[in-house]
Amino acid sequence: MYRTYHPLYIISYILTIILFVLGAVFYRQPLIAVLLLLMIVLVPFSVFITLICAERLEPDAVSDRSGEISVAQSVTLTLKLTNPTIIPMLNCRLDFSLGNSLLGSFDNEVVMPAEAKRTKEVRIPIETSMPGMVRVVFSSLAVTDFLHFCTFTYPYEKIIELPVMPTQRQLPPLQFTKVSIPSDEAVSTGDGDLTTDIKEVREYRNGDRLRDIHWKILARKDEIMVKEYDRTKDLYYVLLPEFEYDFLKDDLEIFYACGKELLKRKETFRVALAGDTGDFLEMYKVASIEELDTVLYRIYDVYSGLKSGETSQIYDVFSRQYPDMPGVIRIHRGNIVMPEIIEEY
Repeated sequence: MYRTYHPLYIISYILTIILFVLGAVFYRQPLIAVLLLLMIVLVPFSVFITLICAERLEPDAVSDRSGEISVAQSVTLTLKLTNPTIIPMLNCRLDFSLGNSLLGSFDNEVVMPAEAKRTKEVRIPIETSMPGMVRVVFSSLAVTDFLHFCTFTYPYEKIIELPVMPTQRQLPPLQFTKVSIPSDEAVSTGDGDLTTDIKEVREYRNGDRLRDIHWKILARKDEIMVKEYDRTKDLYYVLLPEFEYDFLKDDLEIFYACGKELLKRKETFRVALAGDTGDFLEMYKVASIEELDTVLYRIYDVYSGLKSGETSQIYDVFSRQYPDMPGVIRIHRGNIVMPEIIEEY
């Protein structure tokens, strides 16, 4: 908790007291002296009562929807402020930021009174016009005393996230292409990519990994034998979304439609996305609608920094990281850029 003083209110209150003092001196009225005494006593009372009661206030925020929502679907955010004391706090302010992860956010605040022994609610409608992660981040609760001498600010940390899904889009008939990439299920060594198919079982040699030991043979014959695997590469569909700020909505709709189409065909595929630093790519395996949604949420975070006129440099990074991987399905400027040569597997 930290406090902030309001000099203008303090100075104006001091000037008012000075006027009352002058009135008491010149007019010699007992009532003015009594009012002057009350004004002086009110200062510590206002600050002390506010300090005690503000610590007991209980802010909260809830959404009328949970889980995924669609574009153009309205959401209502309800802000709650519970005051368990018998003293009403008239000047309370909740500070928060509100926005879409792909469009940016803005700071906002809600001023509400904390009524005695009651819960005060304020409803805020939120419209969704763009896919992305609608994020509400609360930062603090500020309470000002009755005389506006100082404001006590308490941290209030809460995040509400609502994923907004892309609008359903129908794709034209497409002939997707598989490409050759290392398999996540493969056992890798410095000699190449290995499948899980055992080529042979041989005696243990220095330098062999413990994970390759055939433990069943060891337990049965008390001999240390090692499994060797065939070297190969697996074929997968790979989606490469090249998002550009001015085409984000179309790109997201096409990406999500492509992913659902591949899942409909019961295909497992990969999605290449920029890493945290932007100078390398990460491959995400997708075999279910839940994994597709997880990748979509990752996109909402990774590309939150794009601005108007900017485009992700993911294709250049992809070309450097995977120079010998033709046939990748690119999504760019609202279009599906298919490979020039379509190979059937």
